[in-house]
Order: sequence, then structure tokens, then C-alpha cells
Amino acid sequence: MFKISVIVPIYNSEKYLEKCLKSIINQTYKNLEIICINDGSTDNSDKILTDFAKKDDRIKILTQKNKGLSAARNAGIDFAQGEYISFVDSDDWISLTLYNDFIKILNKLNTKVDIYNFNVTSIKEYPDELFPDTFFDIKNINNHNSLYTIHTFKDFKKPFNGNFGAYNKIYNLEFIKKNSIRFPVGLIFEDHPFYIESFIKARSIIINPRMYYIYFRRRRNNIMNNLEYKTFDIFKILDIARELIKSSEYFNYLKYAYLQHEYNTLSYMLFETASERQNEYYKQAQNHLKKTSKFNLDKKIIKQLANYPIYKDILKLKCRDFVKKYKCKVTKSH
Repeated sequence: MFKISVIVPIYNSEKYLEKCLKSIINQTYKNLEIICINDGSTDNSDKILTDFAKKDDRIKILTQKNKGLSAARNAGIDFAQGEYISFVDSDDWISLTLYNDFIKILNKLNTKVDIYNFNVTSIKEYPDELFPDTFFDIKNINNHNSLYTIHTFKDFKKPFNGNFGAYNKIYNLEFIKKNSIRFPVGLIFEDHPFYIESFIKARSIIINPRMYYIYFRRRRNNIMNNLEYKTFDIFKILDIARELIKSSEYFNYLKYAYLQHEYNTLSYMLFETASERQNEYYKQAQNHLKKTSKFNLDKKIIKQLANYPIYKDILKLKCRDFVKKYKCKVTKSH
């Protein structure tokens, strides 16, 4: 019976942590190792963790100085002893049958898989309202016949269409360690390269369109506080991702989709950037896209990509003109 290591990074989550932990310890599948990384919390999160650990010996508490989400998740990966790992953020929760349903599929397949991918539902803090936050549409997966179909990244018609979260996957730990896949420390948008590297290197991906993960959208959550001053991290993240794609066997298949993803992402982040830094951000975005255009791309194909005018205009317009032209269009699409 496979053990699943559930990795829960925690930073000042006292208001939400109990609900998160209950959704894990009450899973119908019991062979779990619950790794809670207290990333320097200054509230009552540590007391809540200690109380839960006294009642459930599957809970292991790691304590570290505040290093951020990536470092906490990496610590969980290094500590994990299960055959599979799963990430649950401390203000979210999961369906009680998530792991049991996964193991049923594994048993029927009678083989290990590198990645199990499932969908997400969101709940807003204000108002208290559930709504679908579909990370992927099963119609955009080629050759999908059933829950037991084994895929590779090449089966994804829209490989960069929002499925970046680490928390809606279960990973084979041996696969993650063998390929030295880690979250980049000190940057936000850390799921981005982890997703790309893991999916590029995976040889067996199974996909379940059901929604098992409940993502709690706070007005200003811990990770995205002060986002307008952190958007410059996206350039380092996209550089990492680009190099991963360039060195992969899927480069020719992915290069146009990735260019499209880059200019859409860069344009959106412009409007999340503090106004006094938008000119600086925009110049970096232009330089970034100039480097990407050296992918040996066919200009005829580029012109057929969705939102191509955004790409063209970033390269030729001044920042103020781009903002005037696209502010409503880009922000409304997100």
C-alpha cells in the first residue's frame, strides 16, 4: 500500500490551518505522512500544529526561519519518505476522497506514474461563494480515453494555459528526486518552472478532470501581498522556464505556445506592477521578448498566434501608449 507524503507549508495561517489539517487527517485513505513546515510563523500556527500532532502521529513538524514558500516545500521534499508527494497550502483544503481515488486508479493501472493531475475549485473570502477555477479542460488533452490513459506533455494542446499550481498534482517522489526538480528559492511564481520541468521530464501523466482541491482566495493572501513590487520576479522565472524548454525534447513542439504564454504573462504583469515602476518593467519586458524571438521562429506562424498584436505592440510601442491601448483588454481577460 503506497504511502503519500502530504507537504503543508505554513506561515501565519492560524485562521485557516485547522480546517486545512482536518481535511488531510480525515482522508478516507489513511497511509499518509503529513509534513508540516512552520516557516517562521509569528502567530498561533505552531500551537495549532502541536495540538494536532499530539492527536495524530502521522503529523511531522519541521520548523525553520522564514525562508518563503519554495524553501518550505523543498524542505518537505527532502524530508518525505512516501512513494508519492502532494502539496496542500495551509489556507486551502482538499476533498476527503482525493488520495483514495488516486490509489484506486494506481491499483487498476498496476504501475507507478510520475504525475497525477486533477482540477481545482475556488472559494472567495468575500463573498463566501464557491466557483469553478478550472486549471485545465479535458477537451484540450489529446488521446484522452479514460482516467487510466497515460499521457506525456505532448498531449496537452494548451500546455501553458493556467495549469501551473503544484497543489493540484500528486508526484512520484523517486521521479522528483531523480530529476532534481525543486522550487526556485527567493522568487514568487515558483510553481511556474516546477510545473514545466516536471511535465517535460514526466513519462507517465494521468489526468482526472474532477475538482478535488479547494483554493481559498483571500483579498490579499500571504504570497501575493505587495505583488505590485514583486512582479519583476517574473523575468527570472521566465528565464528559467525558457532554458528548460530549450533543452527539452519538446522544444519544437512548445516554442510557439511558450512565446504566446510569455507575451500574455508579461502584458498582464505590467498592470500588476506599481505605477512608478511600470516604465522600468516595460523595458525589461521588451528586452525579454527580443531574446525569446531568437528561437528560430517562423514569422508567418507567430502572426497566427492568439493575441499576436500584444507581442507586436510590446516591441514597438512606448509604455504609456501600450497601457492606454491594452489596460482594459488585458485586465478584463484575467
